[in-house]
This record gives sequence, C-alpha cells and structure tokens, in this order.
Amino acid sequence: MRIIPSLRGELLVWLGLPLALLWGLSVYTHYQSAVHAANQAYDRSLLASARTVAERLVVRHRHLEVDVPWVVLDSFERNMNDQLFYQVISPEGKTLSGYDDLPTIPPTSQLSEIYPALVYFYDARYHQQRIRIAALWQPVNEAGVNGMALVLVAETLNSRQAFAEGLLRTALLSQSCLVLVTLLLAGLMLRRVLRPLRRLSRIVLHRDGSELTPLPSLPWSELQPLIIAFNRYLERLRSLLARQDRFSADAAHQLRTPLAILKTQVGVALDSERPEQWRESLQGMRHTLDDTILLTDRLLQLARMKARHGEEKPLTNVDLADILRDACFSSYTAARNKRIDLGYEGQQNDEVKGDSLLLGELCANLLDNAIKYTPIGGIVTARLYAGKLEIEDSGPGIDSAEQEKALQPFSRFDHGSLQPGAGIGLALVKDICAWHGALISLDRSPLLGGLRVTIQFKPDQR
Repeated sequence: MRIIPSLRGELLVWLGLPLALLWGLSVYTHYQSAVHAANQAYDRSLLASARTVAERLVVRHRHLEVDVPWVVLDSFERNMNDQLFYQVISPEGKTLSGYDDLPTIPPTSQLSEIYPALVYFYDARYHQQRIRIAALWQPVNEAGVNGMALVLVAETLNSRQAFAEGLLRTALLSQSCLVLVTLLLAGLMLRRVLRPLRRLSRIVLHRDGSELTPLPSLPWSELQPLIIAFNRYLERLRSLLARQDRFSADAAHQLRTPLAILKTQVGVALDSERPEQWRESLQGMRHTLDDTILLTDRLLQLARMKARHGEEKPLTNVDLADILRDACFSSYTAARNKRIDLGYEGQQNDEVKGDSLLLGELCANLLDNAIKYTPIGGIVTARLYAGKLEIEDSGPGIDSAEQEKALQPFSRFDHGSLQPGAGIGLALVKDICAWHGALISLDRSPLLGGLRVTIQFKPDQR
C-alpha cells in the first residue's frame, strides 16, 4: 500500500528526499570550508603575533632574554576580539616569559607547509577554554648562545567560531531557499504537467457507460502508448459489441420464423378434429423442431467460435486426412439418401497444426453444405493434397459476385433447393479458418461445375 496516494505527492517526495540529503551535505561541506578558511585567516594573524614576540628575543650578558611590550599583545586582542596567551621557552627548556603552563606541541603535529617558517598549529584546551596555538621555532646564534627558542602564542576561538557560524548561516539560508524554491517550482510544474491527465480523468469519470469514442491524446510521448492501446481496446470492444448486436438481431430473426411456423402448426392441430390432420401437424412440428435444433446448434457453434478468437491457441499436430475421411464417413448416409456419389481423393496422411475438433467441424460443415445443395444423383468430392483441402460438388454453385457475401452469417441463396438452413455453415468455416490462420476461397469447380471450396494451410502450420 502506498503511503502517499497522490502521484504529485510521490514525485515531490522522491525529489524532496534527495534534495534534503544534498542540502545537508552542502551545509556540512560549507561549514567545513568555513572552518578551514577561518583557520587559514586567523592562523596568519597568530603567526604574525608569534613572529612579533620572536623579534623581541635578545642576548644580554650571555643570557637569552625577551621583552614583550603588553601594548603589542593588547592590540592583537582588540583586533581579534579574543584572549591572547604566550610563552617563550629558551633552548634549554626554561620559560623566559609568559604563561609557563601552555599545552606543549602534540607528538602527532606536523610542520605547516603553508608558511616559510618552522611553525606548528594545533588545537588544545587551556583553563576550560578551547584555544588555537602557533608554536614557532626561532633560531638563536648570538654572543655564545646557540639553539632553537620556542615561541608559543595561543588565542581563544571566539572570532573563528563567529566567522564560521556566519558562513554557516549564509549557507543555511541560501541552500534552504534553493531547496524550497526548487520544490515550489517542481510542484507548480507538476500541477501544470498533470493538468491534461486530470482533464482526461474527468472525461473518463463522467463518460457514459455506452460511449466508446476514442480518448483524446495527451501532450506527453510517454503516455501515448497507453492512450493508443486503450483506444485500440475501445475499437475492438466496439467491433465486438457491434458483432454481438448484429448476431443477436440476426439470430432473433432466424429463430422467430421457425417458432412462428411451429405456433401455426400447433394452432392447426388444435383447430382440427381429424386424426389425420393431427398426424400431419405433428410430423410438420417434428421437422420444424429438427430445423430449429440444427439452427440453434449452428448459432451456438458460431458464437463459441467468435469467442475463441482472443484465446491462446493450443495447436497440436493432427492428421487432416483422418479428420476429412471421418467426416466423409459421417456424411455417407445423407449422401446415399440422395444417391450422391461422395468420394475422397488425396493423401493418406497429411499433418497440420490445429484443433482436431474445430477441423472436424469445418469438414462436416463443408460436406453438409455440398450434399444439401447438390441435386439428387449428383457428385461431391473431397480432395486433400499437401495441406490444401478442396470440396467441390455438382450443385448450382455461387456466382462470383456473391461469393464474398456467402461467407457472411445468415446469407442464403435461392437455388431451388428444398433443404432447410440458416446460412451459417460457411460463416462458421470462415471463422475456423481465421482461427487457424488458413486461407479460404470460393470458386466454380472446373470438373463438376458447382461450388468449389479451397482451404490452404500455411507452411508454418504443417
């Protein structure tokens, strides 16, 4: 679960957290730079004080002495607003002047490389105060006194801290203003950028459930694939609903006729008192019910076939020759009743990738149509060669201008046939071919003169 449900809020958080981290890092580095700059500036003054004291070293009567006027130290203190301490140690290690308890040079201190002098700078504590010390070695070679005198000059850190804190306040103010202005501009930018998305959300929210018009495009290339995909989905949904509406209307029309005939036949039977009339009406009702059952079964097959267009296709290797021969055997009785010569030509084995049940339904529908519209004593031939299935008959055939229409549901042509039907068989065959990726074509048989249906399976399906 997201803690922040708002896209703008989450973007601001993801932008604000790195900015906060960068702000803290920037303030820390500014403070360290300020401390370093303060040390450099005030160390120079501290070294100047040490050199002033070193210049007061003199040798009198073969003894090293130092005379440091307090007025000199007072001037440094007034300029730096800090307390100043000093100590002068002779080459023999004796304190000549100043405070004799100043902290000595730590073993870890190193000579400064910034100034051309033998000077150490180090921090220490003195009388509960933090101090900064400059330890300057001053060579002495005069009147028999040889060695290195050590001059220690220390000061408190008030001026340094005030300088560093001033720079820190400046950094805090500038960096905080920068972060706040950045977040404010980012919020305004996100509000402006997300305005079309909010408008699109309002359009979708207030859209009527039956409206399937495409969504308007957004000015961002990143969201264009989503809008295009959604509009394509709406287009497929419109097409599906249109097919369903057309199918429902056509199915209702086709079922209304046999039901009306059935009602009439029942009414005739009820109005008559003759058993012969009852028997004739019952036989008519039986034929009507058979036609209605056949029509309903074909309608359900067509609906299931259309529903399977979006499914994953679990294709397996099946022997199309076996399926076609089984369909011929199943249709043999119907062909014999009309004295039709039903034959099979072609290979004994021909494997393709497909669904055996659907391919069986395809062959059964083609043979049923061919037998239904072929006159008594005619010929129907099923042929299979290298993934190419042909079924041709000696019936009336279909004119070339009407062949495309024949593949649509509920398309029937009056050729004088007394066989019932709803014009769904070829439409179902077309859908099965589309599901398998096969090609279907209709033309006139050059051998038998009737309709020839050709189904060609692609090479990758074999």
